[in-house]
Formats: sequence, structure tokens, C-alpha cells
Amino acid sequence: MTTTTAPRAGLGLRRYVENRHIDWIPDGARHGKPWTQFAFWLGGNVNIFNVFLGGFCVQIGLSLWWALIAITAGTLIGALLIALHATQGPVLGIPQSVQSRAQFGFYGSAWFFVVVLALNIGFIASELVIQAQSLTGITTALSMPAWIIVLAIPSVVIGVFGYRWIHAVMQATAVIVGISLIIMLIQGLRYGGTLPAAETSLARPPAGLLAAGVALLVIDMLSFGPFVSDYSRYLPARTNGRRLFWCIYSGNVIATTGSCAVGAYLAALLPKLGPVAAIGKISGPWALLVMAGSLINANTFNAYTGAFQLLALGSMRRRFRTESVTVRLIPFGLVMAAGVVIAVLGYAHFVTDLSNFLDDLLILLIPWSAVNLTDYFIVRRRSYDIASFFTPDGVYGKVAWRGLTAYAAGVAAEIPFVSQPDLKGPLVNALGGADISWLIGFFTAALIYLILAAGQPGTARHDRQPVQADR
Repeated sequence: MTTTTAPRAGLGLRRYVENRHIDWIPDGARHGKPWTQFAFWLGGNVNIFNVFLGGFCVQIGLSLWWALIAITAGTLIGALLIALHATQGPVLGIPQSVQSRAQFGFYGSAWFFVVVLALNIGFIASELVIQAQSLTGITTALSMPAWIIVLAIPSVVIGVFGYRWIHAVMQATAVIVGISLIIMLIQGLRYGGTLPAAETSLARPPAGLLAAGVALLVIDMLSFGPFVSDYSRYLPARTNGRRLFWCIYSGNVIATTGSCAVGAYLAALLPKLGPVAAIGKISGPWALLVMAGSLINANTFNAYTGAFQLLALGSMRRRFRTESVTVRLIPFGLVMAAGVVIAVLGYAHFVTDLSNFLDDLLILLIPWSAVNLTDYFIVRRRSYDIASFFTPDGVYGKVAWRGLTAYAAGVAAEIPFVSQPDLKGPLVNALGGADISWLIGFFTAALIYLILAAGQPGTARHDRQPVQADR
């Protein structure tokens, strides 16, 4: 089995460094089994970020039981979408965002690369702030900005080695952090405090509040959508799609609901402290240290994927060498540095900024997901011309107006139903304050794309050089 790198005698550690980037992964470099994706996404979601989100569902006004309902519902919906996106990885062998050129065109997809890049940088910044908050709960020997810089170092080291190391560290994270969260929950249950009556109430909350909790978890999951295939693209093309789907889906659901449940319980138990400080009070410094470490690899894979967005933008002017460590590492370093700078400058307003950031992403990502999944599973039925992803003169063209029109229609349909601090649609009050924009946007974009695709000539709907895997 050929590795993801190009081992050469005399190169020392460099032989273990990944030297591929956005180009197609050839069969000889493919490796892995579906279960590795279960471990990867389990490790990707057992972390303090999701503990924080679970606590946030309580802090916005949901009782513990209704927070758990919102967490579960949002996770089940969001994980369904990203698991479907991830099955594209082995079939196409390219990053998720590059595959979007089939729906929006070689140049028409540029907006999406920018959105995903902002997503990656935003998550790096927010995760570094949460990590630094955890470590300042252990010692104040370093300031928040100093901790942020220190915490970025191991993330950079993992990213230098690339795909294999990211997977290996994520598997270790799943075990270490998963066991730690179980211990923390047990310690929380034995802490001795009783939950306030309001937290155990089953009285139905306002529709808008419940919808906000569900939407928060939908976008928490879907935020992986634009790059979930980046971590399945090395799997063999003949990987069983159904098995892969369930491995990814179950890994995300188990880890996210579990981590968020711990955060929700701690926020309900000690509402004045918040979940991070509550962990320190109940479990002690060791738990804060584990929680800080739980996001190290998350920073890495956000920077890893962010590098692909820069390369995709750059590839609109020139084709990069297929195998080049330098081509991958330079944009990786730039993305990580941008996340660190934003974290250092904006950590004081983190909670408010994070909430607004996720809400805004929901508007932008839902219609994209609808168009991408509709194109892959219904219109083209997994058949694509790989070479055309890398040239403006391919079968997908420079600008694909059908995909862009469907996407714009999805975003426009969302606006009347949006309920956010900086934007409230005219139909929100009639729905009791509930934000159902993501549902409207998804089905509108999917339907419009199907209608427009039906008008294409038959030969254009299935590309001339299909790349398919047995199911």
C-alpha cells in the first residue's frame, strides 16, 4: 500500500510529511477503512467547544431537559447532512470545496472558497480562546494572548505532517477526552448540588428559543460540511458508501450529544460559573488541561482545510505541482496565523461574537449543502469528470448559472424567516419567534436546482468520464 507521502532515503522526518494537496488522490495512495472515520469524528467532537455549546443552550434560557432535546434534534439533523457530504470523498478523491466547482463553475465557486476560509479562521480563533480560558483556570502565569500563542504550536506541528497525523491524533483524542468527559459527568452528578427547579421543568419553552437551540446544533454539525470530504478522500474508491455513512453519522452524533449534554448539565448545576469554570470547580485542574488539549487537533484540521481554500483560489490562475510539501504548508501557516491574530485581538468579546458568527454561517451554508447534495445524489448520481474540476475549460464551465441561481434563491427564501440579533425577518413574529430559515433555505435551493437541472440537455447531466464506487 502506497502512503500519502513520498518516502525517500535520507530525508529524515520529511518522509512522513504529506506532500499532496487539492489534486485528485490516485488509487495507489488510497488507504483506510470506514471505522477510521467513526474514530475521527468521535475525536473531532468530544471537546470543550461542544461542552461550551451545550452550556450555551442552557444559558440562552432553555431548561436542562429542553436543552437536551434541542441538542439531540439539531445534532441528528446536522450530522445527517455532513455524513452525506463525506461519502463523496472516496468516490471523487478531492477536497469538498473543489467539488463544488461542478455546481457553481470553475470561477463561480470562488465565493464559496472565501466563505469556507472565513469559517476555518473563525473556528481556529474561537477554539483557541476556549482553550486559553481553560488554562487560565489552572494558572494565570501566562495571559490569555500568551496562552493562545502557546496553544497554537502543537496544532502547527501536527499540521506539518498532515493527513495521517491528523487522523492518528484524532483517534487518541477520542479515547482520552471521551473517557475524561465520562469521569467529569460522574463527578458532576456526585458533586452534591441540586438543580434549580427551573432547570428540571418540562414546561414548553417559547418556540423561538427552542428553534434557536436546534439551529445552533445544526450549524455546529453543518460547519464541517464544506470540508468533511477532505478527511475521507484518501479512502479507497470502492469503500462501501452505506458503511461509511453510518460510521461518520454515529461518530458525530455520539460525540456531539455526549459532550453537549455534559456542558448543559454543568451550566444548569452552576449557572453563575459557566461550563468551563464549572469543570475546574468540580473536577479540578486535570480536567481543564484535558479540555484545553481536546481542541489542539481541531485547530489543525481547520487550518489544513483553510489551506485548501487558498490553494483553490490560487489555482484559478495557475496549476500547482501535484506533489509539493511547500505548496501545502505555506497556506496552512497563513491560515493558522490569521486565526491566532483574531483570537488575540478578540478574546474579550468571544461569547457574543461566537453566537453571531454561527448564526450568520447558517444562512450561507444551508443553501450550499442543498445544491451540493442534490447535484451529487440526484442530478449527476455520483458521476463526475475529475479533470474538469481543475480547468475553466472543462465540462462544468467557468460559471454555472443554474447552481448559483438556486443558491441565491435559497438565501433569499431564508431572509423572511431569519431571527438573529442583527437581522429579523418579517415572518418571524407570526411563527412565535422561531427561526426556520434553514429549513426554508434548504428545500428552496434543492427544488430550484432540480427544476433548473431538468432543463439541461440529457448528455450534460452525467459527465463523460464517470468516477464511481461500488455500493
